Amino acid sequence: MGHGGVRRGIPGIQERTLVAVKPDGVQRRLVGDVIKRFERRGFKLVGMKLLQVWEGFNVVRTSRAMVGDTNSTEAKPGTIRGDFSVHVSRNVIHASDSVETAQREISLWFHSSELVDWECCDHNITYQL
Repeated sequence: MGHGGVRRGIPGIQERTLVAVKPDGVQRRLVGDVIKRFERRGFKLVGMKLLQVWEGFNVVRTSRAMVGDTNSTEAKPGTIRGDFSVHVSRNVIHASDSVETAQREISLWFHSSELVDWECCDHNITYQL
């Protein structure tokens, strides 16, 4: 947020989504790889309880593309599930499927005071503002 609690940048471009590395992903030590992929896409981590709340432009749709198809046999290489999933019941990760679902899921796990509002030093460059 900018001064006085006002968000800077293009209005309405910020969304939040809930991402959860599932038990098989934790057991296979993939948490860092998942976090790294979101950071490399320019999203900012604003809440984490071994669940993560990521914020950014079109983060819900983009995260679904990054995660890949729920069915591991359909997940494309280069997606988290395509690279790491071994079976549909062990597909490594959950990501909200809509802004509305994300808001509901985030509120189940996080109080608003637990989400950090901070400015990325590369935000203007990433989004060419």
